[in-house]
This record gives sequence, C-alpha cells and structure tokens, in this order.
Amino acid sequence: MAFSPDQVDHNLSLLGELLSCGSQVFLWSYDAEGRLLASNCQDAILNTIFERIGASTYMIEFGRTHTRPLLLGAPLGLMWCAAFEYQEGSLYRSHLIGPVFNTEITRHALEEQFKQYDISVSFKIRIFNVLPTLPILSTVLMLQYGLMLHYCVTGEKLQRSDIEMQQADLANTRRSLKPEYIPRDRHKVYEGERALLRMVREGDLDYRKVLEKATQLSPGVRVSNGQPIMQALVTGVTFASLCTRAAIEGGLSPDAAYTVGDGYIQSMMRCDNVAEMGSLINTMYADFIERVHKSRQNPAISPLVRRCCDYIELHLEEPLTLAVLAKEMGYTEYYLSRRFKQEMKVNINEYVRFARIERAKTLLEASDLSVAEVAARLQFCSGSHFSQVFQQVAGCTPRQWRGKNSANT
Repeated sequence: MAFSPDQVDHNLSLLGELLSCGSQVFLWSYDAEGRLLASNCQDAILNTIFERIGASTYMIEFGRTHTRPLLLGAPLGLMWCAAFEYQEGSLYRSHLIGPVFNTEITRHALEEQFKQYDISVSFKIRIFNVLPTLPILSTVLMLQYGLMLHYCVTGEKLQRSDIEMQQADLANTRRSLKPEYIPRDRHKVYEGERALLRMVREGDLDYRKVLEKATQLSPGVRVSNGQPIMQALVTGVTFASLCTRAAIEGGLSPDAAYTVGDGYIQSMMRCDNVAEMGSLINTMYADFIERVHKSRQNPAISPLVRRCCDYIELHLEEPLTLAVLAKEMGYTEYYLSRRFKQEMKVNINEYVRFARIERAKTLLEASDLSVAEVAARLQFCSGSHFSQVFQQVAGCTPRQWRGKNSANT
C-alpha cells in the first residue's frame, strides 16, 4: 500500500499530534537534496546541528539507495530516525523524527563535550539553551517511533530488526563541529591490550600502572552511532570476554570464569552512564586478577576444595553456611569441613570471612559504594562489625584502606 504525498502529509500531521501527547518529539521533512521543507519545531538550531555534524548529508545519500528506515546517532549522544518517500523509483522526500537523548546528560557533560569543538560562543549558548529541553528516550522506544514514521510514509509494516543502523562516521563532521581526532597507534594499543591480559593470566596484583597506561592509549571500541554509553558498553563487553579467556588460561576454572564474566556483562547492561560503566569495568578487571592470583597460589588443592572455593568466591554476596556448601558439593558437612581444613589450613567460615574482606578491598578501591553499602552487600550484620573484621584482617579500617589506595592510584 503506497500513500500519495497528500496522504503522507496527513499521516505525519497525525503522528506529530500523537507524539506531542507525551514528551515533545519533533518531525522534519526534507526534499531530495536535503533542504528543509517543514517541521513542527520552532527552533532552527536543531536543524543547524543536524546539518553541521553531517547527518543531513548522510541521510540523503543513504535514502537514495535504501528503502528501509535509518537510525542516526551523533557524538553528543543524540538520536534521530529517518524514513524515505519515493516517487517513480527515486527519492522524493526524507522524513525525520528527533533529536532525542538516549540517556540523561548534564550541563557539565555537555560543556565537556563542546570543549572539543570549534564553534562560536553565541552558537554554543544557543545549543546549551535547547539541548537540555530534549526528551530522553530508550533506543527501543526510538526504534518503535521509527517504525511508526516509516508506516506513515510508506504504508509498510516492519519489525525493529528491519531498521538500518548508521554504519559509518558522519562525513561532514569535520567542518565546524568535530572533535580534534588523534589517530591511534594500533601497535601500541595491541601491546597495551597484551599487557592487560598478561596481568590477568599471571594474577599479577601490581596491575594499576599497566591499566592506567593502556587506558591512555585508547578510549575503547569505537561505535558508529557515536553514543558514549553505547561505546562504553561495547568496550566493556569486549573486555569482559577477553578477561574471561585470559583468566581460564591463567588457571581459573571455566565455570568460574564464565560465571564471573557473564555476571559483569549483565551488570554493564544495567548501567545508566559512562562513569558507572567505567567503575564497573575496573572492578571486574581487579576481580579477575585476584581470582587468578588465588588459584595460582594453591595449585595442589583437590578439585573438590577448588570447586568449593570457586563457589564461595562466586556467592560472597549471598548467605554462605557449611550446610549450603555441603549440599552444593554433594558431600556431608563433616567430610567437606575436614577436607577443606586439611588442604586450606583454615576452616570454611574463616575462608569466607577472608574472601569477603578481599572482595571488600576491591569494592572500596574500584567503586563509589559507601562503607555501609559494602558491608551490607557482603552479608555483614552491621557496618561496625564489618569495620572490626576488616581491621583484623587488613590492619586498617575500610576508610583508611580506601584513602591509602586511592592515593596510590
């Protein structure tokens, strides 16, 4: 079912009214050359941004050879979705919905982003006035709006998986709204990656300088849509996969390594911002190294006791009793307790306590959790009890540990 231009205009008018019932999401129409024809947005600055970052050119070039809707992303974390109208087999008009943010962005974050761009002060002020007013939508909802836009333009019903994603950097971004790009030395990035993974394989606790140097070599995996949170997620998932393999090569059991890696990936997918993602990635890296370090310190322990230790390490944030562990291992409490004490030289309760304090060290150093939150997370009955046990094991209070190790990093 193909719509006439008049019917398309009617459909878009209705869609605009429906979208305005919630957060205001703007509609735009362009001719075959990319000239703006109509919009329900009164502020031309948003169209100026769309043109200056090269998104307009990209959209038109894409529409001349593709019929599917297109999701566009910009370095500022903005999203648009475009649908294309054809007459006699040629592009007639392009219709656009957006821009929206896919995550909350503060004025400070915007200012940090714009420090990289060569734009006038007056233009920057206008941008700061309008961008904070834009709605925040999930990518899934934006894709759904894109399907609605495509149907209004073409009469064709599609699935979200049918929407095309921007597959290249925006061509004209280099004009007046592009950050200064410094090519990455791929060889140095590779060497940095090797050093990071070597630390995991060897369980080397002296990893901080290597991590800092590697971070300076590369900001992570580049993604085509330019969204910071998406780039951080792709980087984190990739790094988690690499660390999982390196940990297995270092002696950690595959069951433990994959469980840890999968758990962190799930946590990454729930992160709301780049800072939270970065903190979680650092925690994951330290966690893998410490697990390998422990496994390499005790190469002669039996598979049963190693499996018990792995289970403890993977469930430190859950209640752990001898009864629970015996049931999981498939042995009696008496046999498991005696075997564990013979090989590890400490009883199970002592091992759990030590393991929780070691995990607490990682959380205090690599996360923003408060001491009370760390205590609750690791099943301590109170913050005071946690501090007492921590001082007995580590020789200092949790706050002293955090201050000392933050200074070292």
